[in-house]
Amino acid sequence: MKLFTSFALLTTASLAAGQLIRLGYPTDGAVLTAGQDATVQVIQPENLASCIQVGIALAVNNCDSNGVCPDPAQELGSVLYAGPWDATIPLPGGWYQNFTVQIPEYMDKGKAIFTLTHLCLLGGAPFPYLEFKNASVTIA
Repeated sequence: MKLFTSFALLTTASLAAGQLIRLGYPTDGAVLTAGQDATVQVIQPENLASCIQVGIALAVNNCDSNGVCPDPAQELGSVLYAGPWDATIPLPGGWYQNFTVQIPEYMDKGKAIFTLTHLCLLGGAPFPYLEFKNASVTIA
């Protein structure tokens, strides 16, 4: 029975992975200007997973001179927003919420990684589920 419960839990987690939240903007290749506002779109697709929202964080981090970006699970960089979210504006296949953030003036120009971090409590007997969605961007 314990093996079945573990299998069911892993199956639920794998089905939910990649389906609980998406980064609508910025997308790969977007150009963000240091010192300027940017509109970030967070999308919650329709899914069957039961997820109690805890919150999100939006962050941007410069990559090194070789173009290697830090792993967001280890280092987020400059946190632009951290808190609750409520995707209530309908989209075909889901909902979204926009956030206006300011890209820090001190950001180095060049390649960077923009990260959406999402935490929710997943399933009927909830367990913490943490996911990262990234976009490779350029800071101008």
